[in-house]
Amino acid sequence: MTLSGSCHCGAVHIAFEPSRAPAELPLRACQCGFCRRHGARTTSDPESRLLIAAAPGAIAAYRFGRRVSEVLICRTCGCYIASAIEGAAGKLATLNAAGVDLEGFDGRAAEPANYEDETDEARLARRLARWTPTTFAPAVPNA
Repeated sequence: MTLSGSCHCGAVHIAFEPSRAPAELPLRACQCGFCRRHGARTTSDPESRLLIAAAPGAIAAYRFGRRVSEVLICRTCGCYIASAIEGAAGKLATLNAAGVDLEGFDGRAAEPANYEDETDEARLARRLARWTPTTFAPAVPNA
């Protein structure tokens, strides 16, 4: 099964291939200032696959806090798409299901997640263990 979504303006598209039904995947509400302000509801799974397709220059990469991950935002409409890191096996990401209007996650309550007290090492280990292998591809925007 492949779930499709996009940012509000259609410049960034995603194809998410979950390893199991969306109802069985985690849905988190990170409590950091960025995620709260964007209404983020994120999901990730190391057994799933994520493709992010966007025209060159359509995504802005923002770093804040510890500046370890890249927060991916559509340059046109401002939707928060995902956060990504580079692992030994390639790119990994946590997908903002709300930002791409991903089917199968509507109506679910997101579990609050607070990572404030994590050390840098613990944060990286959690992300490497839980985030989704991700591929980036060029695309022509819908707008």
